[in-house]
Amino acid sequence: MSTKRCSSLLALLAATMPVVLSAQEAALPALLAEADTANPEILAAKRAAEAATARVPQAGALPDPMLGIGFMNVPVTSPGLGSDMMTMTKVQVGAQLPWPGKLSLREDVARFGAEAAGWELERARDRIRTEVKATYYQAYFVDRALEVTARNETLVSDFALLTSSKYAVGTGAQPDVLKAQVERSRLADQLIALREERTGLVARLNALLGRPTDTPLLSTELPEEVRAVALLSSTDELSFASATLSGVLPGSSDPSGPLQSVADLERQALEHNPTIQAHVRRVAAQERAVALAETAKLPDLSLTAAYSYRLGLGDFFEFMVSAPLPIFAGRKQDQAALEQAATLAEQQARYHAMVNDVNADIASLWADLQRARDQIVLLNEGILPQARTSLSSATASYQVGAVDFLTLLDSQVTLYRHELDYHRLLADFANNLAALERAVGTEVLR
Repeated sequence: MSTKRCSSLLALLAATMPVVLSAQEAALPALLAEADTANPEILAAKRAAEAATARVPQAGALPDPMLGIGFMNVPVTSPGLGSDMMTMTKVQVGAQLPWPGKLSLREDVARFGAEAAGWELERARDRIRTEVKATYYQAYFVDRALEVTARNETLVSDFALLTSSKYAVGTGAQPDVLKAQVERSRLADQLIALREERTGLVARLNALLGRPTDTPLLSTELPEEVRAVALLSSTDELSFASATLSGVLPGSSDPSGPLQSVADLERQALEHNPTIQAHVRRVAAQERAVALAETAKLPDLSLTAAYSYRLGLGDFFEFMVSAPLPIFAGRKQDQAALEQAATLAEQQARYHAMVNDVNADIASLWADLQRARDQIVLLNEGILPQARTSLSSATASYQVGAVDFLTLLDSQVTLYRHELDYHRLLADFANNLAALERAVGTEVLR
C-alpha cells in the first residue's frame, strides 16, 4: 500500500474529529422571534386575550336605561291628540339597578377570565416555541448525521479502493471488496433517507413559522449555552446521576450541577407555569361566580319614572319600583348556587392534579437531562477517542496484513454509530431542556 493512500486514509480519520461549522447558521433566536409574530396559533391566542380583556368593562357596566314615548287613549273613529279628553301623551324612563355588589362580582369574574386568557397566550407561545426548538434540534441531528454519514461514505469508498488494490496484487480477498461495496451502498441509502427526513422537518418548521413549506433552512447548530452545559466535564459544576460514572469521570457532589434542583424548579413552576397560572385565575373567577350565585335571591330593582300630559287637565307624574319575587328559589337560585360551588370544587381538584402532573414532568425531565449529560460526557471523553484510535490502529494493521478486513470494517461501523449516538444525545439533551423550561415556565439554568 502506498504512503500517499495511507496518508489520505489517516486524513479522513482525522476528519471524524469534531469541527466548528463554517457555514451560515440558522439562528434559533431569530426563528423563535419569527414564530412569536407569525405563528397562527399565537396570533389567535392574542386575539382571544384581547377579546377577554374587552369583556371586563362590559361586565361591570349598568344595564342601559330605557326611554319610551307614547300616546294613550287615542279615539279610533276620530284620531287626534285633542279630540278626546282621555287622550294622553306619555314620556317614560326606566332603569334596572342590580343589587349592590353584583356588578363588581361580575366584573371580577370577567377580569380573572381575561387574566387567564393572557396566561393562555403565554401557554400557546411556550408550546409553539418548544415545538420550534424540538424541530430545530431534530434538524440539527439530521444535519450532523448527514455530515457523519457522508464522511464515512468517503472513508468506506477509500476502503473499497484499498481492498481492490490488495486483491489486484493477490494480497486481498474478493469478499473484502464486496463487503466494502455493500457498506458503501448502505451508507448511500442512509444519506437518501436522512435528506428526505430533513425535508419533512424543514416543512414542519416552516409551518410553525407561518412560512411557505418550501422555504430553505440553512445549516443548524446548538445554542452555545446549551452545548456548554451538555459538555460540562472535569469541573466543579459537573456531577453524575449515576454513581458508577462518578468513578470513571470526575464530578462533584452537587446533584444538579448547572441545573436548579427539582424542588426549586417545582416552586418556580407554581409561579411561572402558564397552564398553572391560567388555572389559578379560573379558580379565582369561579370563586367570584359562587359569590355571585349566592346573591341571586337578592332582587335587582327596576325603576320607572313617567310624565304624562292630558289636554285641558294638566300634567301627571308617575314613579314605580318593582322587583322579582324569588318564589322558586329552591329550584332555581339555590340550585344555581350549588352548581357553581360544585364547579369550584372541580376546578380546585383539577388544579392539584395539574400541579402533580407538572411536578412529575419536571422530575422526569430533570432525570433525563442528568442521564443524557452523563452519556454525552462519557462518549465525548471516553468512547469516541477510543473508537477513533481503534479505527486508526485497525487501518494501519490492515495495510500490513495484521488484521482482516472484517475487523477494519467493524471498527468503522462502531465509530460511525457512536458519532451518531453523540449527536443524537446532544439533540435529545437540548430538546429535554426546552421541555423542562416549558414545564417550569422560565429559564432553568443557573
